[in-house]
Amino acid sequence: LLDSMPPFLGGGNMIMAVELEHATYNELPDKFEAGTPDAGGAIALGVAVDYLGQVGMDAVREHEEALTDYALELLMGMDDVAVYGPKTAQGRGGVISFNLGDIHPHDLGTLLDREGVAIRAGHHCCQPLMRRLGQAATARASFYLYNTREEVEALAHSLDAARRIFAD
Repeated sequence: LLDSMPPFLGGGNMIMAVELEHATYNELPDKFEAGTPDAGGAIALGVAVDYLGQVGMDAVREHEEALTDYALELLMGMDDVAVYGPKTAQGRGGVISFNLGDIHPHDLGTLLDREGVAIRAGHHCCQPLMRRLGQAATARASFYLYNTREEVEALAHSLDAARRIFAD
């Protein structure tokens, strides 16, 4: 079946020979390996794994939980913020989905970007859940090893700025 199947991607290494009217595909598995392999990505992955091994995954999780709990505390302290999911970092990753009042998450994402705060806005590949929640979309903030408490505070301050813009 693989021998008879045409390649689904085009690029270097998947072609054995090219004529004006046709091409001869390379042998398996090369005919399905279009383009140059991501050697840099493989090397970077190795370096990242080494780094995380030095830091320790328990330390990574502890930091992520502390930031997530702090962000949940700040967000849930705002009357017009709806937080979705568990209300503590336990039982969730370093991700918080939320909405701010009647501000559409895409508008909120644009405003926060102006404040130097990057979030994700949309249905996050879970449209059935959004329908169940009665939401078209949510805003989503993520926290990890490289984030700081100051950045969590910047998120909260940027929500205040968005609130002021939409109040006018």
